[in-house]
Amino acid sequence: MTNVKTLTTLSMMLAAAIVLNVIEMQLNIIPVPGAKIGFANLVTVIVLYLFDFKKASLVTILRVLLVGLLYRSFTVTFWMGLSGAIFSIITMGIMKKWFRLHIVTVSVFGAIFHNIGQIIAGIYLLEEGLLVYYLPFMLFISVPAGFLIGVISNRFLQVYSRNFKVSSF
Repeated sequence: MTNVKTLTTLSMMLAAAIVLNVIEMQLNIIPVPGAKIGFANLVTVIVLYLFDFKKASLVTILRVLLVGLLYRSFTVTFWMGLSGAIFSIITMGIMKKWFRLHIVTVSVFGAIFHNIGQIIAGIYLLEEGLLVYYLPFMLFISVPAGFLIGVISNRFLQVYSRNFKVSSF
């Protein structure tokens, strides 16, 4: 891809991630406080596989920061989300590159480590070690959510590669 095409595509992906994030913040699909399916992570996984770790990290971190700015909300939940996003993208990058795992497995690992990152940040920021007991509840939701995100991402990339003659998958 040319630089302009890459920049345009990444900008659109970032915009899509922000929109998905904002929409999901308005919906209370899951009755567990703080739990989400993580639809914005679709974009993270897709960018990781369409481009590379560096670009996926950039889109992910920018999404978290821009949504924080949009809501003027740099509270504990923002820092927990940022921590989760960082843990998630690093884990997915490692799982994809070093272990060459399937996209669905990479997505599930990303979901798991997103929760681990959130809990670690929460324990540090709130100085409350008991938050670790919340992790099993979060994992109970995040593993199927990560599976769903991985399946949807995989399907997207299959359709994309077929329609745009991309052979890098």
